[in-house]
Amino acid sequence: MQQFTDTCFSAPFSPTPTLPGSIDLSLAQIDTWMTSPAKGGDGWGEVKTCLFVCVTTSEGLVEWGEAFVLPCREKAVAEIIHALGRSAGEMQAVSPQAFRNHAVRVAAKHRSLDFAAASSALEMALWDICGKRAGKPLCTLWGGDHSRAIPVYGNIWSDTQWDAGSLERRATELVAQGYGAVKIHPMLNHSAQEAAHCVTRVRAAIGDDIHLMVDLDSQDDIATPLQVERLIGSARPYWFEEPVDGEEIQSLARVRRITGLPIVTGEKQSGLTNFRNVLAADAADILNPDIAGVGGLLDMIQLSELADRQDVKISPHCWNSMTVAAAAMLHVCAAIPNAEMAEIYPEYIAHGELFATTGFQLNGAHAYLSGKPGLGVEIDTSALESLSHHHHSTCLTIVKAAT
Repeated sequence: MQQFTDTCFSAPFSPTPTLPGSIDLSLAQIDTWMTSPAKGGDGWGEVKTCLFVCVTTSEGLVEWGEAFVLPCREKAVAEIIHALGRSAGEMQAVSPQAFRNHAVRVAAKHRSLDFAAASSALEMALWDICGKRAGKPLCTLWGGDHSRAIPVYGNIWSDTQWDAGSLERRATELVAQGYGAVKIHPMLNHSAQEAAHCVTRVRAAIGDDIHLMVDLDSQDDIATPLQVERLIGSARPYWFEEPVDGEEIQSLARVRRITGLPIVTGEKQSGLTNFRNVLAADAADILNPDIAGVGGLLDMIQLSELADRQDVKISPHCWNSMTVAAAAMLHVCAAIPNAEMAEIYPEYIAHGELFATTGFQLNGAHAYLSGKPGLGVEIDTSALESLSHHHHSTCLTIVKAAT
């Protein structure tokens, strides 16, 4: 895999990887769409709003990115995308590396998760263009293998269904579909005792051969996760995710020392500084930054290298559509040496099929990339428009003409 210099996001990224052919791009237009919330394909949970960005180059290439968004902030992220795109559009030529450096300067050391999500989406689209120009799957530009079988797990998340019986039934359904690993969120509206009961019920239902991940969704102190851990030892959790908030690094380290369980953290963080601190504190076994929120694919790859030096794995978080962002996640996993299982939201799959050809296939416990150039994703913009409640377009050629 291409080696990168160990630099913080506060400084421009240098040196850059060597890619085949010219990768300097002139941007002509940026479009964003926000999909409306919808019921999941199997009725388990709601598909949240997803934010897509389409970047069109002056030569007519049209490629895609996706930003991580949360409720009440989707339009704000879209506005950042257009503002950041306008500023990048003033550059004579843009590459993923040049855009990353530009985003660093614009952030001026005040980068938030929303800004990082906007830069992630734009950089993702630029990488998609690079792969298309090279005629190769994106992961191969980083030294990866697009034919690699990528382990995945099914995330069991619902806005309303939290009881042990529902979790047991859902886990059983996913195992029947071929998933070799499932993740549950047992602390939702539950006490520690009730959460432990959920975990043991699900373990009994799925058997001993299926990996069971436990996500505690960032408890306020370490007493609760320690109590849960004492009660679920027989269930053999594969990992213990966010026992406390990811910013509470010393508490994470303490939970890891006391429990001996593999600790996962990182979905709420962006940039590299926090992750460096987590690694320095020996506070995690697996890092899971969101593929569409960490700041960009370069950040994700560089973080992989930092983590690999300490035998820490990367399992990208992907609470996004199972289309553009999921494809980017799988390309990263196909390129880095320390990839753990990639996150799949099963109830989002059918919704994504309404407007996208994903560029990958799920087959039981693994995902396989299609081998198409770039991210391999094809979007039906008419279908996407019909499923969206907001579309905005910025013509960058007009911006350039005015400067």
